[in-house]
Amino acid sequence: MKTFTRSGLGILVVALVACSGAGGGAATPSAARGAQAPDVAGGHEIFQKLDIHPMAGAPPILINFVANGPSQGGVPCISCVNGASSADNIGMTGPSSYVPSGATWQYALSFTDISYKGKCKLAWVITGGKKTIDSFSATLNIPNSAAGGFILYALNRGRPSYSGAATLTGKVTCGKSTPSLQVPLEFQ
Repeated sequence: MKTFTRSGLGILVVALVACSGAGGGAATPSAARGAQAPDVAGGHEIFQKLDIHPMAGAPPILINFVANGPSQGGVPCISCVNGASSADNIGMTGPSSYVPSGATWQYALSFTDISYKGKCKLAWVITGGKKTIDSFSATLNIPNSAAGGFILYALNRGRPSYSGAATLTGKVTCGKSTPSLQVPLEFQ
């Protein structure tokens, strides 16, 4: 399996979190605007090439998860889990959707690229009720040689000045495919 990583400018340390909702939530009006969120500098992309042979009619991408948690060094990483039975594993920071005061938080999206080649926009929107608390995005280019695998992208974000319950929506837009997922957040 072929693996590559690419780091963006600015943010050195990022992590992924495996805790996410089991299924997709209905997109909120704010989530629909997520594709319009401003691109931010920094972030970290990991691509794991897989032996994928799509069936006719298979979607070009499938969203895996949207996640969040505290920042720490050394993760995400591929083939780094001690004792794993194959090289198809990832290391991540511990999951937590409770954001303490003063924390730098990491937000991640993962999707499986079955057959898509071209630009994809990954967007995150944090809402509290109908109010958009924060929104940000990153644009990736999937070259022809890279289609067929999973992509993990994570970035650090300063904590917004907000306290209370919120919803994190992650959305991936690759061509006409626009899957999204939602998870709850709680800001101290």
